[in-house]
Amino acid sequence: MQISFRNLRSFIFTSFVLLTVAAQAVADLRDDVLLAIRVADFRDATVGVSVRDAESGSELVSINADDLMIPASNLKLFTTGAALHVLGPQFEFKTQLLLDGDKLIVVSDGDPGFGDPQLLRIMAHDGITGYDVEQFMAIWVDSVVEAGIKVISEVVVDDRVFDRNFIHPDWPKDQLERHYCAQVSGLNFHLNVFYFYPRLSNKVRPNINYYFPKAPWLEIINRGTTRRGPDERDSAWVSRKPGTNDLTFHGNVKGTYRKPVRVTCNNMPDFFAHLLMDRLQKAGVQVSAARTIMSHETKSQGQQIGPVILTPISTVITRCNRESVNLYAEALLKRVGHEVTNEPGSWENGTAIVRHTIHNRLGNPNLAKQIRISDGSGLSRDNRVAAQTMTAWLNTFHHDEIAGEMFIKSIAIAGREGTVRNRFRNEEDLHGAEVRAKSGYINNVSCLSGYVTMPDGQRKSFSILVNGLRGNDALSHAKKMQERIVSAIAWNMAGAVVQIQNN
Repeated sequence: MQISFRNLRSFIFTSFVLLTVAAQAVADLRDDVLLAIRVADFRDATVGVSVRDAESGSELVSINADDLMIPASNLKLFTTGAALHVLGPQFEFKTQLLLDGDKLIVVSDGDPGFGDPQLLRIMAHDGITGYDVEQFMAIWVDSVVEAGIKVISEVVVDDRVFDRNFIHPDWPKDQLERHYCAQVSGLNFHLNVFYFYPRLSNKVRPNINYYFPKAPWLEIINRGTTRRGPDERDSAWVSRKPGTNDLTFHGNVKGTYRKPVRVTCNNMPDFFAHLLMDRLQKAGVQVSAARTIMSHETKSQGQQIGPVILTPISTVITRCNRESVNLYAEALLKRVGHEVTNEPGSWENGTAIVRHTIHNRLGNPNLAKQIRISDGSGLSRDNRVAAQTMTAWLNTFHHDEIAGEMFIKSIAIAGREGTVRNRFRNEEDLHGAEVRAKSGYINNVSCLSGYVTMPDGQRKSFSILVNGLRGNDALSHAKKMQERIVSAIAWNMAGAVVQIQNN
């Protein structure tokens, strides 16, 4: 190939024009981001923004991007990514039932999807699609009966894959009954939450017998009401005495509850052992006792009874990132801790492995230092991350040929799925771009991080972290600001393409 002096001058001039256009596009984007922040008019809030080109890794916008901020559920992007890196895209959580002599042993793997009502609705087994919790349990119970087993000395749950610290010490003490604070155990079932569907009755108290998983030994105090006056409303809730499964139903039932009233379950491994014993007894199997395994007992072994219940990691990280289920994130964190240390997974070894994975993937000690991890879900207010560390982390998956596609596709498409299904509904605001985003919210905190991808494949990662929100309208202002910034990124990407092509 030969380049004449004339062609060389033309080449240099064209390159200069392209660089100038690109530099102007970056400047314009930064101005648009600053304008969106000013329009939001936050008083005391801190806003950290990082926008990064996915291909080159260069940071295009950096506003307070090195400030350590509370990420809320945006932390799940680190947890799921690290789990995918450590466990691999082919990993499956596995829960199995073993017969050892006259003992039945449930060997668990920390699967957060085991008995998850949402997953049961799409579960396919033995020619049937869609299960409820009782049908799901019947898969194992029927297998025991079909195997001709008449007498069981005890049902044992081996949950030693995780430690038995079910509750993170930094979680809000006044919210531990709520479904998003579900306990985390080596055996998780039904999201470790009771679902109540109260019904009207012709008595003063509502009918509260429709709850799942149903445990006949529970004594549930009913303090609900069935007032139906024009000024009355549905206000049911359930409380749980700490450290027990003593439940009390409160509030009014005026109509039909299509969505469940939820309350967390205490010590699911022990509860599930007794639940399985109860269902076996109802099926005619004599069972004398139920318990969780002791730490000193030998490794569980025996003949497999019934099918092994498998949940692929792709399902787990998608449920975690799209629907922001905290239990899923914490189970992933503890599972990577177990995987690497071969000790019971814990918040201590899990966070250590996630930090180590972040350091290795980023390859930049300064960025890797800009994160502090306390739990896996972001529920703890002790978590901290810098926006520029978030975008650098997201970029590693853009270049990851093994796990990248699975990770990116686990994040919800804005306007269509998950926690961002009701955001970015106006497609014109995105100028043809696909936005995959993870939202995050706890008191005084609102965050949004993810990817903007144009139809031609060019991609930018972004992270918009807002801390210190005050006032009744602060959260809505934060969300609008985040959407303006993401829209500006999309329009800037589209505009940059047009300008470069025109030159």
